[in-house]
Amino acid sequence: MQKTFLLFLGLALMALPMRAQGAGQPVQRLIVWKMDGTKVYFELTDEPVTTFANGSLVITANNGVFSYPLAQMAKYTHEGLPEGIDLPTIAPGDVIVRQNNEMLQLEGLPDGMSVTVYSMDGKLVASQKAVGGQPTLLVLTAQPAGTYIVNAGPASFKFVKQ
Repeated sequence: MQKTFLLFLGLALMALPMRAQGAGQPVQRLIVWKMDGTKVYFELTDEPVTTFANGSLVITANNGVFSYPLAQMAKYTHEGLPEGIDLPTIAPGDVIVRQNNEMLQLEGLPDGMSVTVYSMDGKLVASQKAVGGQPTLLVLTAQPAGTYIVNAGPASFKFVKQ
């Protein structure tokens, strides 16, 4: 009976850290590295705020205020944070819009779809028909700075030229 209880208790305690972290998500932490090789961890859920005062690194978190003399510090880093931004995947049939201050380029439009650009006073300033498989380019070099409405089939969006 006692063995069963201890086994159950051990399994329950092993599951606690996994529940706290979330399924498969690394713990996000601030790490303070001291010159002597020791590390101090602050979980980001404790909302640590780093400041410098009187020659010390001061970390204010939900669980207290901690001060470390800079002379004893090697560095501080983060752990468990994403290393970059994943680019979205583009599914077949999605329309891709690229823009700069002088032009709009739309890709993925069906053949023959009309693309129109209107000024805010409702005047048509550019139009183009999509040719299947090729980017549709609308050059707005001659247009003044301002906000324009672009219609491409059932979709419309705003374009700001500066």
